[in-house]
Amino acid sequence: MSCPVCLQQAVLPVETNCGHLFCGSCIIAYWRYGTWFGAISCPICRQMVTLLFPLFREQVSPQQVQDGTAEPLLVLRDLSDYNRRFSGQPRSLMDRLRDVPTLLRHLFREMFSVGGLFWMFRIRVLLCLIGALTYLISPLDFIPEALFGLLGFLDDFFIILLLFIYISIMYREVVTQRLAG
Repeated sequence: MSCPVCLQQAVLPVETNCGHLFCGSCIIAYWRYGTWFGAISCPICRQMVTLLFPLFREQVSPQQVQDGTAEPLLVLRDLSDYNRRFSGQPRSLMDRLRDVPTLLRHLFREMFSVGGLFWMFRIRVLLCLIGALTYLISPLDFIPEALFGLLGFLDDFFIILLLFIYISIMYREVVTQRLAG
């Protein structure tokens, strides 16, 4: 992992949305030296950089941070400042397609972390709620209310009851894992 800007080993490595690696301080300096008010173009492929992914943690050992380089917290602050400013800019369809491999790689890496598992839990609950609402709104029922009256209503009630049972089971798993860990 060498930085193409300083031609050294990448210190506090950062990945752009196009998948290229740079030192955190190098890409921040490149941004501040060039177009301060706009998103930068990648120094390698010239694609507009709208997201910068830090590939380091806040707690970096002193051996990894060389003399004269930026502190990890300062680089993280600058990266979040850059992402906040430029991640919502309008982009072409081709730029979005070029971003897919990098974004999916980071998404899957984050989903299978401890914080990501909690987000997966929330997504599962949301999908269950959407599925139940779709079933209730849909005119296609296993037992339609128009033909069977109360029995059709009980069918819908049973679906909602199963949804709440499933959500409580998922939450119980989260609580037991939190208490066990």
